[in-house]
Amino acid sequence: MRPIRLQLKGFTAFRDEQAIDFSGLDLFAISGPTGSGKSSILDAITYALFGYVERVGRQVGQLVSQGQPRMAVTFEFAVGDERYRVTRSTPSARGQTKILLERREGGEWRQAGEGADRVREADAMIRAVVGLDYEAFTRSVLLPQGEFAEFLVGEARDRRAILTELLGLELFERLAKRAGEMRREAQLVAETDERLLQTEYEGVTPEALERTQATATEAGATETQLAAAERAVQSIAERWREIERAVADLVACAEEARDLAGAAASARASLEGLAERAASGKERVASTTKAAKAAAAHVDRARGALAKAEAEWGSAVELATLAERARGVEGRRAEAAAARERHAAFEAAVPLAETAVKDADAAVSVAVADAESALAAFGGANDRVREAEHADHVAAVVSGLHVGDPCPVCGTALAALPKAPGARALERARAEVGKAESLAKKADEALRRAQAELGAAEAAKVQAERELDAARAEFERRGSELAALERELAEALGGVLPDDPAAAIGERLDALRRLADEVEVATADAAEIKDAAVAAERELQEVSAAVATARAKLEGLPAEALRRRAEGLASGEVELPPAPVLGRVKDAAVIEALAEGLCAWSERLSDDLGALAERRASAEADLLRAAETEAGELVASRGSLEALVEDVATARRDAAVRAATAANEADALATKLENAGRLLEEVAAQGRRAERFHALSLELRADRIIAFLQMEALQVLASAGSDRLAALSSARYRLEYVEDEFFVVDTWNGEERRSAKTLSGGETFLASLALALALSEQVRSLSVTEKARLDSLFLDEGFGTLDPETLEVVVEAIEQLGGDGRMVGVITHVQELAIRLPARIDVEKSPRGSRLLVLT
Repeated sequence: MRPIRLQLKGFTAFRDEQAIDFSGLDLFAISGPTGSGKSSILDAITYALFGYVERVGRQVGQLVSQGQPRMAVTFEFAVGDERYRVTRSTPSARGQTKILLERREGGEWRQAGEGADRVREADAMIRAVVGLDYEAFTRSVLLPQGEFAEFLVGEARDRRAILTELLGLELFERLAKRAGEMRREAQLVAETDERLLQTEYEGVTPEALERTQATATEAGATETQLAAAERAVQSIAERWREIERAVADLVACAEEARDLAGAAASARASLEGLAERAASGKERVASTTKAAKAAAAHVDRARGALAKAEAEWGSAVELATLAERARGVEGRRAEAAAARERHAAFEAAVPLAETAVKDADAAVSVAVADAESALAAFGGANDRVREAEHADHVAAVVSGLHVGDPCPVCGTALAALPKAPGARALERARAEVGKAESLAKKADEALRRAQAELGAAEAAKVQAERELDAARAEFERRGSELAALERELAEALGGVLPDDPAAAIGERLDALRRLADEVEVATADAAEIKDAAVAAERELQEVSAAVATARAKLEGLPAEALRRRAEGLASGEVELPPAPVLGRVKDAAVIEALAEGLCAWSERLSDDLGALAERRASAEADLLRAAETEAGELVASRGSLEALVEDVATARRDAAVRAATAANEADALATKLENAGRLLEEVAAQGRRAERFHALSLELRADRIIAFLQMEALQVLASAGSDRLAALSSARYRLEYVEDEFFVVDTWNGEERRSAKTLSGGETFLASLALALALSEQVRSLSVTEKARLDSLFLDEGFGTLDPETLEVVVEAIEQLGGDGRMVGVITHVQELAIRLPARIDVEKSPRGSRLLVLT
């Protein structure tokens, strides 16, 4: 993991937004006075990645800058060729932490998968990407204050756990777990197959297969015999069905003859009494027609009078509407007078509003001039403060130097030494800024008040003008409406508007309603007489229609067609009578007599056909005996030909099912016999597979291969750290790792070996630094995966306790570590160390909050 950019706001001392671009940094220092927030930079990185800071734990809301609502950190970093960006923010009060993990794809930032905007899922994704949890990260990449020596003197199990994650040794744990799972899977398959053999394959033997095949052969022979009998019986049954169809046709024809006789009798009954009804109907039609003509003439006279009145005065609806409008004349006149008064009042208010706007505009001009003067004074005071602070910083940087010494920033020889302005000059300049800022605020407040008053005056003017326009429009509208109404009423009443137009219009409306009532009464009387005439005509038509219907019914009866069909079905076995003919006769009495003859003929035809059908149906008994002979003893007869056909077909289908079932059982048994052999082979193979994976899981146990690799790694780290410690301690100390503990050998005291836990503070710092540098160098070669790549290292501990000689050795060691493409950052307030490194990040304190400045 290599940092690229860190951006933070509202985080501890960094109240305002600050950013660090690490992309051009390899070896650098993070320097600044005590309490400026140097260590907070590392806290911001662990907060962004893990949501955790050692000094407050998960209660990270305590780190929000005082007075700020929330803090936010954005950390961009690279893992190999991939780039990621995580943004995490937390409110100062109770609230939910927000997070977003993004990945750079095709030049754009995209959310790094489902759940990358939820804390729990995003934290798991970050641990997988970085390859380390918080504990391993703060022991190998970012070494904060108080945690620097934990890898050296901490608990052995914690040290081994860190190595397991850092070197990817959990791979072997997963392999052991997977081997155990595969062993259990193989055992489960073998046990399942054995249970299957004992249950579903019980009784599957070659003898059982032979018995099933013999049963199938016997059932097939029975099916063949029944199939032959079924064909013979079906042939006999088909002959009987043909006879049945002929009998059914004879019966149907006899029924049709019965129906024809009924239809003829119905037509004869409908002709009775129709002559007398026709004569009476003609007399009623003549009298009602004459009365209807007289009533229609009366209606025409009444309608003419009404039409004349409406043409002169208008319709009743129009007169009623006009009367309603006439009653509103007085109200319209009162509304017009009120509108005229409102217009005069608003016309007087507009000049007053215009005067108020001019006064407010003049006040704004004065306030603008005062505010510009105060802002100019405030800007000048700020410039003087920055000049004084810059001079003070420059004087602090060159403090203790002489003319000709190299500049600590650019390296050129100093031609002259600047003088510090002094604390009092800074205080005076800052006091001047405060005073100018106060005056600027007052001027700004006065300007805002003047602008508000101007806005209110302009709004009042606009409102007065809007109300005047509305009053003028209403005044004009009311007058126009009144004049139009008076003109309309005068035109309706002959050109002159009377004193009471509503009463004059009411008289016309009453006269018009009386004429309408007369029309309505005459129309009702005429309609009643007309209905009587129509009823008489309709009754006469009904009588004629009844006669025509009866004749048509008789003509439509299929007597001749029925006779020809009956002759075809009888085949000469019965002599049938000829059907009567209706001809062109129209006399009702003659038609009635013919209907009587047709009824008698139809009944005789029905009787002859019924007797013939009974004679033909007697052939079924002979056909049944022939079918029983064909069936033999295969099926017992139930005394019916159709029942025998059904029983033979059912027996043949049952025999076919038994034959097919037996054949399928034989095939299934043969397949099962073959599958049982394969299952026996599978049980043996899975047993051998389970034994192999059991042996592999035992070898991959944590107390074997992982413990061995951890011990080998710790020995390698002790050896590499020993070389580093010897260089840092002028060959006095070296490291050894014995029985899960680090020891230091003191060559100046007779090769004395003592636990690393007994070292003094300075000795612990050197030994821890040596081990940390060795871990950073060796982790890539010791790891079993590509995940563990420590491309960066941050040190935050103890450089101020070193003597000048040791500090020089430490700086050289750090410079060597930063020369192999790895980023190395050192947090220190030791000026000599910060100046020695190629670049540094200065943390400057200020009342507003700390600021960051990158110097290269």
